[in-house]
Amino acid sequence: MTNYPPSAISWIGALTSFLTVNVTLISGPLYDRGWFYRLMIVGSLLQSLSLFALSFTKPGQFYLAFMVQGVISGFGMGLTYAPSIAVVSQHFSSRKRTLVMSLVTSGTPLGSMIHPIMLNNLLNGTVGFAKGVRASAGFVSALLLIACLSVRTRELPAPTVGYTVVARKCSREVLFILMTVGSTLFQTGFYFPLFYLQLDSTKHGIDVNFSFYSLVIMNAACFIGRCMTGTIAAYAGVLNSTIASTVACSAIIISMIALSDMASVVVLGLAYGYFSGVFIALIVPLVVVLTPDLSELGARMGICFAFTAFGGLLGGPISGALLGSQYKWWIASLFTGLVSLVGSLIFVVMRLIIYRRGMSGSPSIAGGDT
Repeated sequence: MTNYPPSAISWIGALTSFLTVNVTLISGPLYDRGWFYRLMIVGSLLQSLSLFALSFTKPGQFYLAFMVQGVISGFGMGLTYAPSIAVVSQHFSSRKRTLVMSLVTSGTPLGSMIHPIMLNNLLNGTVGFAKGVRASAGFVSALLLIACLSVRTRELPAPTVGYTVVARKCSREVLFILMTVGSTLFQTGFYFPLFYLQLDSTKHGIDVNFSFYSLVIMNAACFIGRCMTGTIAAYAGVLNSTIASTVACSAIIISMIALSDMASVVVLGLAYGYFSGVFIALIVPLVVVLTPDLSELGARMGICFAFTAFGGLLGGPISGALLGSQYKWWIASLFTGLVSLVGSLIFVVMRLIIYRRGMSGSPSIAGGDT
């Protein structure tokens, strides 16, 4: 797809991220109604199908790759995303819930370290694109099968209110609204380093092989960040940790203006990977601590993520358009960093409201044990 501009190619990853989060609008309420296993099975099958289908795409077939990798894969991941995270809340108390959820989410960067290296060696070796993608599809399918066979649910009371009732309740909760708006704005800039760090380093004359491993470096730091988040949030609180991580991420995105050599790539990759890992690990716990009735958790996740997904959908293509054919990195870095910073400030407003209401006694939100 070398004939397509970065803004066009980024739509594939942006749509995948968008559907992964936005489909929780469907999978969340179905999870609340006891459809956990059906969601996991159907979502896993769609992910497996999309990867095998991707192996049949030919060079230049942008729209086929867009449908297979963007639409089918995104929808499949969306069906499994919310249930696989929300089910953790059934097995652990509020003191341990954030810790366990952060450990569960650490699987994503771990796979993102191993999988690209495996694919790079397969695709650029003697195996080739088609067989390499099929080998990857078989590997992922085996892991999905293990997940479907391993995860178990505990029976919870059936939801006593409908989706519309939950939506009306959320629309009257100032903290929930601010959390949704802040997350949406922050995620508009959040994906810029994930999509463009490798290209940025390549365009600055850094070795192509090293540039490839910049994402591996970032994911390694992300893995550490997610693993540590539960312990940190237990003392600092979920919201305080979210504020710290989002402000740090915003500053690092703006700092990408200074990227010029290998050392700067490593520093930016490690720093952004760590703090982005902290933020991702706290998204669901933040929804959980603002959910008084866990039987509504799936619906609330769906409502929140339905809005925040638009940040991820638009962020990548907007950044690509700002880069343009001249690759004006400072414009894209400054724009995405400032938008993310505005989202961070909304989380600060949440913290001030909690302080004024005297809710600091809620340790899982403001600080203390989680």
